[in-house]
Amino acid sequence: MRRFIILLPVVVLGTLLQGCSTPQRVDFADPVLNSRHVLLFGPIDQRAAELTIQKLLYLDDKSHDPIDLYLQTPGGDMKGAFAIEETMRLIHSPVNTYALSECNSGGTVLLAAGTGKRRAFHGAWIIIHGLEVRGNPPPGFVEAVQDTYTDFWRRRARLPQSWIPLPFGSTRVLSAEQAVEYGIVDEVVDR
Repeated sequence: MRRFIILLPVVVLGTLLQGCSTPQRVDFADPVLNSRHVLLFGPIDQRAAELTIQKLLYLDDKSHDPIDLYLQTPGGDMKGAFAIEETMRLIHSPVNTYALSECNSGGTVLLAAGTGKRRAFHGAWIIIHGLEVRGNPPPGFVEAVQDTYTDFWRRRARLPQSWIPLPFGSTRVLSAEQAVEYGIVDEVVDR
């Protein structure tokens, strides 16, 4: 019995640690996914970008029918957001994007990047940020990312010229209606 009591915490701790290191996997049997709906809720990080890309590639492989990407995100890693955006341009299926509630920063990039219809629900807030620099990036990195970001907004929206390039650390908060006016989305969804 004593041996069991000593081993039990070790087994539990090992299971917890293994769960922490085990990558989250896409549930390809998920009925929401198989209805061609992809949900991106929460921060965009490397893992969220990887899962979203896997889902887009999986659905595109099944058929080239439209995919609906629902966004409710405070944004996050721009590299991850641009990886998703590039995947959306790569696949054959048109990707309809929807802003739910808050669509911020990298989420707004994905909203505007839709290759099908781009929509925002009536109460959604669409937020655009100037890039923020963290850490100590290599020489030329910040300028390259800023150029990519500026080029994206010139291609995908009708932002006022005074906004481009977006100054570092600036924030623009738009209603769904303003997002239509600036060409970030095509229409507002009332229900």
